[in-house]
Amino acid sequence: MANILQTQLTGIFNRLNQQEIDIQMAAQCLIQAIGGEGHIYVKGYGDLKFFESYLLESNEKLEDSRLLSDLEDFSALDTTDRVLLFSPFYDEAIQADTQALIDLDVDFVLICNKSKETEIPDHLLHFIDLCTPRPIVYTEDYDKIVQPHPMAFGYVYYEIYTQMIEMIRDLDIDVE
Repeated sequence: MANILQTQLTGIFNRLNQQEIDIQMAAQCLIQAIGGEGHIYVKGYGDLKFFESYLLESNEKLEDSRLLSDLEDFSALDTTDRVLLFSPFYDEAIQADTQALIDLDVDFVLICNKSKETEIPDHLLHFIDLCTPRPIVYTEDYDKIVQPHPMAFGYVYYEIYTQMIEMIRDLDIDVE
């Protein structure tokens, strides 16, 4: 089983690496909040919601980040703010928030699995596909287990995080 898991995860990480430009653009979008004296507002959905506290409070947190849910309304966001949304799937809740941000012309990053049923708007946002639409390991009973969303999101987060740290250092931005 360990070999199957490793092989499947390697395939997912390789597909994520193919989105190198999208990940770089996402990091550039988010760094604009720090350079522009704004904030990065984060919101997780479903099985990825637990990452919110990590992005806000860990030793490797996003600088100048806050919870999007702490705002009374999205209209409280200003032009220096950026938003990071992450979810296993592009469901109704994230669709509603995505559309609200688009309607307000807010720059944001969306990380989730590409939907087969619903078109993800390709304007006014930076999209990264998690590449984890289904479980990846077969059991002896031919069931599939292990939803790799958290591992894929962690990988994408650290790609964005390391690029942002490099940009902060290159630009010599003073962060708190």
